[in-house]
Amino acid sequence: MEFSKEELKEIVLSSYELLLKIPAPEANNNGKFEIKSRSKLKNLPESLREMEDASASITHFVKTASYFLPRADKGGRDDIIMQPFLDILLNKVIGIQSREKDAKRARENIKYLLGYTNWNVDAVCTIFTASKGDIIEIKRRLQTMLGAELNIIGAAESTEKLVSEIIKWKQSASESRQYGGR
Repeated sequence: MEFSKEELKEIVLSSYELLLKIPAPEANNNGKFEIKSRSKLKNLPESLREMEDASASITHFVKTASYFLPRADKGGRDDIIMQPFLDILLNKVIGIQSREKDAKRARENIKYLLGYTNWNVDAVCTIFTASKGDIIEIKRRLQTMLGAELNIIGAAESTEKLVSEIIKWKQSASESRQYGGR
C-alpha cells in the first residue's frame, strides 16, 4: 500500500502519541525493559485480519480493542491502565475513517498505526535496556532514531519534543515504583 508523505507523517506521529499513553516500561529481574500489557497490543492487528470485508474488520477491531484493552492485567486485578491508550486509539480510528472513505485504505492505515506503535514499544524498550538506565545515552539513542525517522517524513521539528516526552514517560515508571505505585 502506498501512503503520501502527509499520511505517513500522521501515522508515525500518532504512533508515538499512542506509545506515550501505554504504561511506561519497567525493568524485569534481568534488567530488560518490558511493557506489562504487551501481548494485548501485539494481538490487536490480528483482529483486523479476521474478516475479509474491510468495514466489518474495522468494526470487529473496535469491538476487540474496546473489550480487551480495559482488561489489561495489573497486579492480578482488572484495572484501567490501558484506558487512556484505548481512548486515543479509538479517536485515531475515527479520524482515519473520516479522512479515508475507502474502507480498505482505512483498514491499512489502522494496521500501520498499530504496527508502528508496536515497533515503537520494541524500539524504546531495547534502547532503555541497552542503555542500562543512563539517561544521557537513552537521550542520544532516541535522538538518533527519532531524528532519522522524523526527518524523512518532514517532521524533524518534533524530534526534541518526542525525545523529552519519552524520557519523562520512562521516568514516570521509575518514580511510580519508588513511591510504591505499580
